[in-house]
Amino acid sequence: MKISGTLRNLLLLAILAAGVNWLWQEGMLAPVEKTIKAMIFGKAPEKPKAKDFQFKPVTRQNVYQKVLATGTVTLKTGAEVKIGARISGQVKNLLVKIGDFIRAGEIIAIIEHKDLISRVARFQADLDAEKAKLEKILAEGPLEINKAKAELEELKVQLKLAGKTLERNLKLNKKGFIADTAVEQAEERLDVLKAQINLAREEIKLKESQLENDSRLAQAMVDRARANLEVEDIQLSYATIAAPIDGIVAFVSTQEGETVVASLNAPTFVTLIDLRKLEVTVYVDETDIGRIKVGQKALFTVDTYSEKFFKGKVREIRPKAVIKDNVVNYEVILDIERKNISQLRPEMTANVVVTTGTRKNVLTIPKAAVKRDGKKTFTVMEVDGKLVDRPIELGWRDGKVIEVKSGLKEGEQVGIPNKPISKEKKRRRRR
Repeated sequence: MKISGTLRNLLLLAILAAGVNWLWQEGMLAPVEKTIKAMIFGKAPEKPKAKDFQFKPVTRQNVYQKVLATGTVTLKTGAEVKIGARISGQVKNLLVKIGDFIRAGEIIAIIEHKDLISRVARFQADLDAEKAKLEKILAEGPLEINKAKAELEELKVQLKLAGKTLERNLKLNKKGFIADTAVEQAEERLDVLKAQINLAREEIKLKESQLENDSRLAQAMVDRARANLEVEDIQLSYATIAAPIDGIVAFVSTQEGETVVASLNAPTFVTLIDLRKLEVTVYVDETDIGRIKVGQKALFTVDTYSEKFFKGKVREIRPKAVIKDNVVNYEVILDIERKNISQLRPEMTANVVVTTGTRKNVLTIPKAAVKRDGKKTFTVMEVDGKLVDRPIELGWRDGKVIEVKSGLKEGEQVGIPNKPISKEKKRRRRR
């Protein structure tokens, strides 16, 4: 019987398939299968061994919750003062330069002021004249009053004598020794003296009132002259410009010989800054601002002292947001500890760490010992010479350590993978 070529090929394939199946069941094709898989999928990773890990103990320590942010060293309100002139004139002397340290009250500049000195002298003379008038009134007024009182006493004596004369004349008239005319003259004399006494009393009151009014008016004139003099003294004092605070001269905008014109805006001579009044303005992201509280402690560094930490404390959290590059931040103001504050300068960039919470004496492990597989969090441990995965629950992170809430005990060892040797290092070793 003649077999066609197609049938022959099918029989050969069936025999080959049966032979391959028998070899696979006997395990004789495992090396070939492994080679093919390696060619297609790559070499299968080897399972890690204990020698691939460093084991560190679970320890207890304090864990701090922190907020990282950047900020700027800034001047407090009132730490920068622009000093200007309040009067117009030519700058006669400028006594400072940029970088000078000046104490409060020290003279910075002097404006030419001969005209002001003359005005002060004139108003001083006016004051002296008004004082002399007042002194004259106070000296002469009482004398005139005393003279009027003396005249009144004299009239009283005359009145007493006139009364006796009238009494004597009445007795003599009854006996017929004198005429009625003498009695009438005595009565008239008595009435006249009484009228003069009343008039003298009124004149005394008038003089006393006049003295009071004249002295009051003269005192007012003295006060006005003194006020005018004080105004001129103040204007003269403006010619000498003094530092209102301690500080360093940061900017000088006027030179000797220049003429300044004081108007609504006083021209600035010098800008002083007090470098002891610094603070840090920190820009905290909106996701972290809820954890910031007034009174929390902070550390920060500046680029020029990158390895030096400066201490601060949260003084103020400003409510208005600052939006930069579509990122919402809030300004937090730090007070700087006075120690080493002299090393800082305004506008320095500050890298700030604010401690927002503390958990004391909690279990911690190195951050490198934490592994994740999807939602599963675990760490590698060695048990009876074998590596096992231990599920753990984590808490706060603090730098290179992490809090462990559950799953581990103090003293247990957790594995940290050894860092693989780079190809470059292998080449160096071969050499």
